[in-house]
Amino acid sequence: MRDKEVFYKDIEKRAQTIYEGYQYIMKSSLTKDMSISKTQLNFFLRNDRRLGGKAWCKNNIDYIEINTGVIDNFFDYFYDFAEKLNQKFIKNLPFKRDENKGDDGSYSLLLQDENNGGIILNNETIDYNLASLLTVFVSRFILTHELGHLLNGHCKYLNDNNDINYIPMYYINNRTNNISPLDIRTMEMDADAFAATDSFRNLLILYNNFEEKVDAALMIKPIDLFFWWSFAIRSNFLISQRILNDEEYTPDRTHLPSVARFVLILFSIINSVDSGIYKINYRSGDSEEGLLKNIIDGAFYAEKNYNSNFYTDYAMTETMENEKYTNAVLEMQMNWDNLRNKLISFSRLPLYKRKK
Repeated sequence: MRDKEVFYKDIEKRAQTIYEGYQYIMKSSLTKDMSISKTQLNFFLRNDRRLGGKAWCKNNIDYIEINTGVIDNFFDYFYDFAEKLNQKFIKNLPFKRDENKGDDGSYSLLLQDENNGGIILNNETIDYNLASLLTVFVSRFILTHELGHLLNGHCKYLNDNNDINYIPMYYINNRTNNISPLDIRTMEMDADAFAATDSFRNLLILYNNFEEKVDAALMIKPIDLFFWWSFAIRSNFLISQRILNDEEYTPDRTHLPSVARFVLILFSIINSVDSGIYKINYRSGDSEEGLLKNIIDGAFYAEKNYNSNFYTDYAMTETMENEKYTNAVLEMQMNWDNLRNKLISFSRLPLYKRKK
């Protein structure tokens, strides 16, 4: 059940589909010299067990490289989580089982739809389906983060002005040349915002077209999508936090601490929903309050699961109350006004403009 090839093919296909979607958007917003017809995406997977990805552009060709470790590590993590979740479910069932007689707790379910049609699911299928959904959520976020570097002009700006091809996703690059760590941190914030916006819009499409686009074998309700998306993205940053041990706010760092990045993403989504930027057609019984609760609960559940597995005590609430976090975010937001002016001539999409 742990064959990763299907996910390798999925992210390759997904990359081209997402890129083509933005090509369509750019046709109506592009005013600069770069021609849409001349640009194309060269996406490939690097056989590397580490988490990581990068993007760069050359001769009107956009490149995105994602390590296979993104798929491998996250799917394994989420599959193990789903197995444990199902084991808890089995233990709570109102019948006894005898492990000494080889009763391993496997089970099958008959899932019946409103037309009395049905499919039979076993626990391995349910584990696989949930792990698959969570893996797709994370891989799409990482993919669109890199796409944000391309479409918002980061890559071309770095290449043309500073002789830097790309910003490493997780590993240190000492060749910052003429660009400051603050500028790189600010571009990382912008790429995270791009990925968060894209991911949430996709989530709303899944929510609105749940019956057509979401496999019934997942056994979840439409509103649950927001819980599991938040769980997946928070898990991504928990894992990177442990790998990088990146909890310090220092001027020479090119990235915010992982937990701070997630808190920024969380607040941006909550604020966007609160302010009515997204026109959401809530289903019967659903509400804005319920949607936001699912997003917040999913993140906290990810922390609870991760801390339990690895004996850590990571908590995003501590970051929310941290003065260093507040100051770091304010510094980047102020810097964005400057950096935005430098990026405008390289960006292929309208750049976010702060309200003053």
